[in-house]
Amino acid sequence: RDVPRFRGIRSHFGPRIYAQAHAQSSPSQLPLEQLTSDMSNAEVHNLLTKAVVVEGGLDGAQDDAPAEGVEVPVERLGVEVPAVPGDVGLCGNLRAQDVAALAGRYKAWIYLNSADNPDFHLKELEAAGVQVAVTPFPGPPTMPSDEQALGVLAALERLPRPLMMQCSTGMRVGAALLLWLAKHRGYTGESAQLLATDLDLKFWTKCTRCGPMREWLLAKLPAQDAPAASLPCVEGLVFRQLFDPETSTFTYVLGCAATQEAVLVDPVLEQKERDLVTLKELGLQLKYVINTHAHADHITSGGSMRKDMPEVKTMISKASGANADIQIQEGDKVTFGNLALEVLATPGHTDGCLTYYLAGSPGMAFTGDALLIRGCGRTDFQQGDARVLYESVHGKIFTLPGGTLVYPGHDYKGRNMSTVDEEKQFNPRMTQSKEEFAKLMAELNLPYPKKIEDAVPANMVCGVQE
Repeated sequence: RDVPRFRGIRSHFGPRIYAQAHAQSSPSQLPLEQLTSDMSNAEVHNLLTKAVVVEGGLDGAQDDAPAEGVEVPVERLGVEVPAVPGDVGLCGNLRAQDVAALAGRYKAWIYLNSADNPDFHLKELEAAGVQVAVTPFPGPPTMPSDEQALGVLAALERLPRPLMMQCSTGMRVGAALLLWLAKHRGYTGESAQLLATDLDLKFWTKCTRCGPMREWLLAKLPAQDAPAASLPCVEGLVFRQLFDPETSTFTYVLGCAATQEAVLVDPVLEQKERDLVTLKELGLQLKYVINTHAHADHITSGGSMRKDMPEVKTMISKASGANADIQIQEGDKVTFGNLALEVLATPGHTDGCLTYYLAGSPGMAFTGDALLIRGCGRTDFQQGDARVLYESVHGKIFTLPGGTLVYPGHDYKGRNMSTVDEEKQFNPRMTQSKEEFAKLMAELNLPYPKKIEDAVPANMVCGVQE
């Protein structure tokens, strides 16, 4: 069900697969190899976990009701396949025959109860050659210990995909997956909560008894104003995400561990001393102060830093019309030590908006006000154009690898970051058509930023006020 292009598919080898949907009025039969030849592993996993296993040879057309000999659809067994990460299934207790039917579609299986639990069907998993990890992860009233939590996180890191996670009810597996996603990406509690809601994880959105588990998970994650440190995604990177509570602005410190050269992205004048202290504590030497655009809600500290440290150079988009030591544009690279930010032109909020992309596993995109977490920058002043912004986001940011970490210029709800995949699927503005988006943006009627009259003129000269 819910496979939009097919009413029925069946393989002609091994157990037959019969997936039902409602997009076509007549069934189709294709060898599974042919059907899935152009699909990613995650797409194949999504397809198969929504299928019905047919034990016998069914010939002829099928209707929407399961035929005789057809097992209960996997989705009716309580299996979730969250869109993020897309290659992990979540389930509760299953019968042995259901485990056997599922096992051939997974490379690994994580079980969150004890191995002697009678509902754990290890024999069927071993018969299918599935890698199994038993990592107890208790639920209310007993919460997981740090050691138990680390055990599940380690299993999720090392095991191959596609992967199934199983507990008694299908609730704790959702909590464990969300904890791994949040820790893996460095999410704040608010960012994790948003993702859980958008993914409709049952332990978060449907379970009336999971409150203690939700509270336990949030307590494990940082607040928005806690400096976010380096993640193991870009080798040799020293990284800090800093936050200004007055303007809800993020500033980013990126440094090369080998050479100690660093860049500062979107600094706020009032936070100048904090930023300099951070650089000193990290043992970094500031090379460039770079802005994603000429801001209207705060004054950059770039000009002030340049006065104190003449060796520091300021950078901004050539299209912005602002003065800076170096004007940059699409295709340029901002090099610091052994690392380099790729410059992408993403106008629409202003003419001069840039996104800075740092390649890695995953990469990191510093999107300024072009793309925010489940939102975007306004388009009603500073040469704003909603249609241009829509094209910039879809053509430049949404074409980056899906796992790319999105670091925005602002957030007003306690969140700190997202990913390209999340925004492509869940951003309520950017999932509309271009014309719907333009209409929405034209009707926002937002008040102007409080500091616009001071900030824009100052930022056109790198923040230096005579």
